Amino acid sequence: MDSLVYKDPQASLASWVMNKVEEWEDHRNTNYMEKWDEYYRIWRGIWSYEDKTRESENSKLISPATQQAIESTVAELEEAIFGRDMWFDIRDDVTDQNPTDIAVMRTILQEDMMRCKVKDSIVESLLNAAIYGTGIAKINVMDEIEKVPVETGIPGTLTTDVAVQEKVITSVKVDSLTPKEFVIDPCVTSIDEALGVAQVVIKPKWEIMEGMKEGVYEDKPLGDYDKMDLGYDEEYSNDLGSEDKVKIVEYWGQVPKKYLNDRSNSMEEEFDYEDDELVESVVVIANDHIVLKAAENPYLMQDRPFVAFQLDRVPNKFWGRGVAEKGYNPQKALDAELRARIDALALTTHPMLGVDATRLPRGVKFEVKAGKTILTNGDPRSTLFPLNFGAVSNTTFTEAGELERMVQMGTGAMDSANSNFSNPRNSTASGMSMIQAASIKRQKRTIMNFQENFLIPLIEKAAFRYIQFSPDRYPAGDYKFKAYSSMGIMAKELEMTQMIQLMSMTQPGTPPHAMLLMSIFENSSMSNRDQMKAAIAQSLQPNPQAQQMQQMVQQLELMKLQMEIEEMKAGAMKDMAHAAKLQSDAQDKSSEAAMAKVQVDLAEKMARIEKLKVDAQNVQSETMRNMPEVEHLQSETILNLAKAAETGR
Repeated sequence: MDSLVYKDPQASLASWVMNKVEEWEDHRNTNYMEKWDEYYRIWRGIWSYEDKTRESENSKLISPATQQAIESTVAELEEAIFGRDMWFDIRDDVTDQNPTDIAVMRTILQEDMMRCKVKDSIVESLLNAAIYGTGIAKINVMDEIEKVPVETGIPGTLTTDVAVQEKVITSVKVDSLTPKEFVIDPCVTSIDEALGVAQVVIKPKWEIMEGMKEGVYEDKPLGDYDKMDLGYDEEYSNDLGSEDKVKIVEYWGQVPKKYLNDRSNSMEEEFDYEDDELVESVVVIANDHIVLKAAENPYLMQDRPFVAFQLDRVPNKFWGRGVAEKGYNPQKALDAELRARIDALALTTHPMLGVDATRLPRGVKFEVKAGKTILTNGDPRSTLFPLNFGAVSNTTFTEAGELERMVQMGTGAMDSANSNFSNPRNSTASGMSMIQAASIKRQKRTIMNFQENFLIPLIEKAAFRYIQFSPDRYPAGDYKFKAYSSMGIMAKELEMTQMIQLMSMTQPGTPPHAMLLMSIFENSSMSNRDQMKAAIAQSLQPNPQAQQMQQMVQQLELMKLQMEIEEMKAGAMKDMAHAAKLQSDAQDKSSEAAMAKVQVDLAEKMARIEKLKVDAQNVQSETMRNMPEVEHLQSETILNLAKAAETGR
């Protein structure tokens, strides 16, 4: 059927969706597309057509300052996010007393994400964010055939053979999108707030035809599209004709329910936001008017399969600010400075010549090159005159270094290849430390944006897809997700240097010294860092046997004092009885003297008893005071041993 006469019964739905998408697309293209193309060319070192035809400059040099800033920023963020083997964690509901389900869920999800190469797509989104300011990714669910070799027996024999077993598995993959492929309502700041979002891409026609055969799309004639209306640059335009491609608009968002279900193609009745109902749906449109798919959102949580984050936030805007934008102005000034210097060097090295045309033979084509013989009528010194422009000033090197520093200031990127010596303020250790600390703070802010707005929502959406479409492998539960983040390379180096300085101020063998040493190994990339951390933790643990022996010694001392008190009490009682007998029998002065002596001895013994009681109380109090510390140390020892065992696994 001819595509020109084919009328889609869902033309009303296509018209409603395309009106929204084209309106949002026009706003994006008008305000951002030209700048994005410029940022992309700076990163790639590609000249635009206007730059190529510029007459003011002969040199076409583009400084790699912004390129370096983009790549070093992405490398630092990648190291900070994926510096650990476990780059995300899953927490279970606090009321759940069974931790095994969450452990299994975490392990399986890590394996599936590694199999689907999710990490590579995330890194690509980081690169897009550094170039354009916003990183966008799409979560796709698909069924894949997994082939595994199995050993099977040959019937009638005792031998076996190797065969291939196929099984269908659910895969959740992540595709990184450039801002040129993504469309959103310009009045919102997040994907969830928008009426809808759309992905606009060019796909091979055979891929769409395969989708029709598999039932993903409705079987309809596609027709052709006008590639001149897409607004893509030359990278999207190749030698394939329009008949081999299809423009696909995949819309996710609110759609009028009457358009979604109505197949009568009635365009007379307009949509009313007050009276008509909106439903969360997915609509796929080919070549601006053919509806290939229209259905309500199929996902369990009714969420949209897109996540996005800003490398640097712009208030009240969806589109963020990237490294290329922050370094754009000094980059352009630096390029102009370098190109002017090279042009000046060309004029100085190969100066122009003034020629007396009357002294040249008739019909001679004048050109200057190495080894060429120039014929003149008369003295060549009077015929040819070089026009000297003087030497190029060396101050241009200092100016270029200052402009590089401005690029560094704007982007916050650091790299060992940078000419820090060009600025005296960067030559001291304290100055470099301050610069590095400021750069690390900026990166921490970016990491927080990435984790809260991109990584955690992406992991949640992927997990929910697996729970919905692969329930045997992923049991449902109340899961909470947490992303790990460490420090980048420069941050690790700076912090490690600071900790080494602190170690020199602490006494070896003390707990602070050991804790600093453990922190150094925590941030290191040594292969045996876990074993070293376990050894240091073991050294920090108290000796339970020594603690028990100390407690036993204190108890023995207390028992000895109590026995002495009892003996002193018995002796005092005996003396008191003797004193009473002497008092009753006292008849003379000798008896009175003996009585006085007994009373003095008795007073001394009572004082000794009171002192022993005080000593016993002190020993008992010291023992009771040490008991919580001993119990705490024993508990801490058990906890550290458990952590070391978990780290070793």
